[in-house]
Amino acid sequence: MLGINSNINSLVAQQNLAGSQSALSQAITRLSSGKRINSAADDAAGLAISTGMQSQINGLNQGVSNANDGVSMIQTASSGLAQITSSLQRIRQLAVQASNGGLTADNQAALQQEVSQQIAEVNRIASQTTYNGKNVLDGSAGNVSFQVGANVGQTINLNLTQNVSSTALGKGLVGAGTSLGTIANVNVDSATGGTYNAQTSTGYQVTSINVLSDGKGGFTYTDQNNQALTSTATKALFGNSTGVGGSLNITTNASGTSALDVTNQVSAISSANNVTNYPVGTGTTIGTITGISIDAKTGADVAAGTAGAITSITVKTDGSGGFTFADQSGNALASGLVGNTTTAGSLFTITAGTGGAGNKLALTSSTAQATAISLASSGATFGSISAGSTIGTLTGLSLDPNSGAAVAAGSAGAITSITVQEGTAGHLNFLDQNGNAISSSLVGAAGSLITVTAGDGSTTNDSFVFAGTAPTSSPALAAFAQIDSNNNPGTVANINISTTTGANSAIESIDNALNTVNNIQATLGAAQNRFTAISTTQQAESTDLSQAQSNITDANFAQETANLSKAQVLQQAGISVLAQANSLPQQVLKLLQ
Repeated sequence: MLGINSNINSLVAQQNLAGSQSALSQAITRLSSGKRINSAADDAAGLAISTGMQSQINGLNQGVSNANDGVSMIQTASSGLAQITSSLQRIRQLAVQASNGGLTADNQAALQQEVSQQIAEVNRIASQTTYNGKNVLDGSAGNVSFQVGANVGQTINLNLTQNVSSTALGKGLVGAGTSLGTIANVNVDSATGGTYNAQTSTGYQVTSINVLSDGKGGFTYTDQNNQALTSTATKALFGNSTGVGGSLNITTNASGTSALDVTNQVSAISSANNVTNYPVGTGTTIGTITGISIDAKTGADVAAGTAGAITSITVKTDGSGGFTFADQSGNALASGLVGNTTTAGSLFTITAGTGGAGNKLALTSSTAQATAISLASSGATFGSISAGSTIGTLTGLSLDPNSGAAVAAGSAGAITSITVQEGTAGHLNFLDQNGNAISSSLVGAAGSLITVTAGDGSTTNDSFVFAGTAPTSSPALAAFAQIDSNNNPGTVANINISTTTGANSAIESIDNALNTVNNIQATLGAAQNRFTAISTTQQAESTDLSQAQSNITDANFAQETANLSKAQVLQQAGISVLAQANSLPQQVLKLLQ
């Protein structure tokens, strides 16, 4: 049918022309950009994948750059250490020369002049060797972390905590064979504080600590011969608390039976496990009784049931009643419970009177706080420790005040080790994970790592102290002060070869200093090799990812060129036929002639 209102041929030509126009535009865009995917409309999934790959590629390339920065920092430090080694070698040579008995005092004094200059040069290098404004040899840089990978946690830590100045080199503080003492199986029940005096040669072994909850007195460390080492009263570690789930401690002396005083009864007390029987003696812990439960409402007797142990405890709640501690034969150990009943959840404590003869008993109860701190040694001794050695593992020092359960070593929030760093002089300071010195007061939050490092003191022994503060919402941690070691030999700064004795001591100090510098060099060399290996590996990984990304995003020029030619031909043909289609209605006019 012939018509003029609808030119179907023209509409079809226009539609096809629009399609070829879009194909031509796409081909031109891809050929001009070199990319197959220029927008999410081209390939949404491919765009998402390629974006993730590009992030990895950028991260890997930056990680390679960071690793190269690490290599540069190490090379800077190594160059300074090489110069320090040269100075130390010269000082040692002069010390050997000064040990010659054929030299006069004036000769030795002249040699000391050069030694002093070499020491000054060591200090200059240690204080002025910097990389990008950061000193790398005086210990101030600390542990430097380098992000060498594309993702979180892909780091390498470079230890630059060692100070290599003359005041820090030469002393045989760590690894000198001196025993500062061993802590083995130290148990603290809601500790109030105390002191352990670390001797430099005796090697005391702490065997027990017995502490009452919420007390104001101190606790005592005793050695394997049951001799008290030292005792200092300090503030209560965990403060006051109430509730059930506390612990039962019974202590006795050798003077017979005495009256008991009672304060604040509680609704129930559940003891810890592990029944242990001990001979009665002054300050001796009889043991923790299994399964003791006191019900203030019924006043029922509950038997412990262990041979030779206390078998029953009776409690009445009328305000004037009493209770009896009895052995398995029914013999009363003490009596005379006095006190007023209180509401459930109050703190229940039995303390011994001070007058009269007889045994004394102490019953303590607490919850909303930990009931035990257990410190167990791994067998190492303080002193005689090489760099990075563990003095001992502190088990359960982080506590849960809500449940009263000790957190095991290695769990989140637990202090798991004390580490000694080698190479500095004087005494050992305890530091938290931020490098802050820990004093005899409570320092650090839950999960703080306590590290032992060496300071510059000169005394031969000191002590570390457990102390505490009032309870907080966070679990409390014990803190330490310091342990001092022998001050022999001296540091490089104290070298004086003007005498034969001083020259001999200088040789030992220099040997220690050279060992320290060699260890640092070895550590830096190993780190440099790691940085180099990482750079090589990540460059290859970046190349592979770039190839994979190219396969997804890059345009295939051969294919796109063919598409361009096709689109151009279709455009030309479409325009031609559209012109012809538009002229077809004019043929209808011939019918009107």
